Amino acid sequence: MKKKLIITAILFGTFTFVNAQSMGDITKATNTASKTAAAASATSFDIASISNQVMGILSPKLKLTDAQKPAVNSLVNEMLNKKKKLLPTMATNKAGYTSKMTANRESFIAKMKKTVSKEQFTTLTALLPKSAASVASPLVQMLY
Repeated sequence: MKKKLIITAILFGTFTFVNAQSMGDITKATNTASKTAAAASATSFDIASISNQVMGILSPKLKLTDAQKPAVNSLVNEMLNKKKKLLPTMATNKAGYTSKMTANRESFIAKMKKTVSKEQFTTLTALLPKSAASVASPLVQMLY
């Protein structure tokens, strides 16, 4: 009777140990998949394409002068590069990503205010999306 009890205890202990090990493997696999997805989204974020689309919207709508276009393009590219660096954190730290993107948006708007005239800035503020849930556009891709 004691042998049956000991064998049962050993089998139960072995089963528990093996199950705990497989749960650890599942957790590691999940974490790896999340990191891979975040890295993939960052690498698929095409700065040049989005920049061209944003400038295609801003240039005619704001009636940018030839002198303003390079400065605005530089600000757009700066914003897109900052976002690309932050994209991997979107999956792992949503609150941190949102906070940093909010700071980047505010910085972009402040720099644009210094770059364009008052009338152009008023037009710009009307163009800017209020949230990420806005209609999908290059401006949403850049700012959220």
